[in-house]
Amino acid sequence: MIRLTESARAFLAVLSIFVIGAVAGVVVDRTMLIPAHADAAAAGVRRGVPRHHDEVLAELRAELDLSAEQSRRVQEIFAAHQGEMEAAWTQVHANLQRAMQQATTEIETVLDSAQVERLHAWLAERHGPIAGHAGREH
Repeated sequence: MIRLTESARAFLAVLSIFVIGAVAGVVVDRTMLIPAHADAAAAGVRRGVPRHHDEVLAELRAELDLSAEQSRRVQEIFAAHQGEMEAAWTQVHANLQRAMQQATTEIETVLDSAQVERLHAWLAERHGPIAGHAGREH
């Protein structure tokens, strides 16, 4: 049986979090973001993600041949759940941001100052600025 020192276990934990985050990012990119952009490009329409419920309603109206009454009811349903969906999205984003900041902070503990600066440049190149992390952009 292999016995690891406390610092080796901590490093493996940080590395695992970083790898899991990278894999999750690739999965989201490949399964959600790229197909959404490809579909929009194929249709000749540039659409934001997530789309406003009026755009979705217009598509459903055409696709499902909704009556005026059905359209009105679907619009009411969208409106009733909009706050709930926005709150869920905000929470997911906050959790992801917090995990990324924690992993970055822990990774910084094993780097020298020059490596920390290069890490920040690498993160900024791939992810843009990450607010709230030691006052530096990532």
